[in-house]
Amino acid sequence: MAYKELLHMSLDNGVTLAYRLSHPIDKSLPTIVMHHAFLMDSRFYDRQLKDVRYSAYNLISIDAHGHGGTTGRGEDFTFSDTASDSLQLLTKLGIDQFYALGTTQGGFIAFQMALLEPQRVKGLILLGSAVSGATEQAKVNARKNRDKWCETKIPSDEAILARAGSFGGPSRIDEKVFEKIKEMWIQRYAGPEGYDPALNCLLNRDAIDDKLDKINVPTLVLHGADDRMFPTKDAIEWSSKLPKLWKLELVERGVHHLSLTEPGDEVMAQLIPQFIKETL
Repeated sequence: MAYKELLHMSLDNGVTLAYRLSHPIDKSLPTIVMHHAFLMDSRFYDRQLKDVRYSAYNLISIDAHGHGGTTGRGEDFTFSDTASDSLQLLTKLGIDQFYALGTTQGGFIAFQMALLEPQRVKGLILLGSAVSGATEQAKVNARKNRDKWCETKIPSDEAILARAGSFGGPSRIDEKVFEKIKEMWIQRYAGPEGYDPALNCLLNRDAIDDKLDKINVPTLVLHGADDRMFPTKDAIEWSSKLPKLWKLELVERGVHHLSLTEPGDEVMAQLIPQFIKETL
């Protein structure tokens, strides 16, 4: 089975979850469930799915609601919905315990998985994430970006470059990777029908800063020193409140999308095996 292959699982509630595997599931190996960033999909973790340093783990990368090939909840859904459906997917795959990894909005989903079924979560790996709801100013800015994105049938070069700021711009990633991301944005997220459901979920998310004491699982937090979306000082503050913080790593030259860029992907490949070895 090729890592690029998109798989689908029909759930009992009418949802179809789309996901990718690094290799056929081996139940003797630890499992890492991966949730991507806003306006991405399960290919967001292609670097990790291909990396032999992760061959000792089952990697399962899932398309969140409003993204990729996942369907079944219409245009109104929450991060808790994606978390709940992901838990059902894992049950159908025969995986009882796992590590939950998420980048930015994927971190919100990972948190929800730990709140919903903490007994199944061996640990959290949070990349460039946060615990607060969207501020009013953040909503204003996001809707301005949305209007720019949706003012043409196909997003303009200006709108695409602005969106690329999440990973520090096109120069921070391979040219071929950037072309694939642009193609995905145009095919999947062009226009209000592609953009708005995902945006509404992001902007209407529940804050969980008052629930951190309930996140009673080992947690690895990685945050880019050059993250423009969520300030480093905020990550330092909220991560210090986690009952079982294993490590907070501030990645020098790291941007918001750490798994997609250097040196974030290298720091991940070094720390994640250590984290799993010590917490498994």
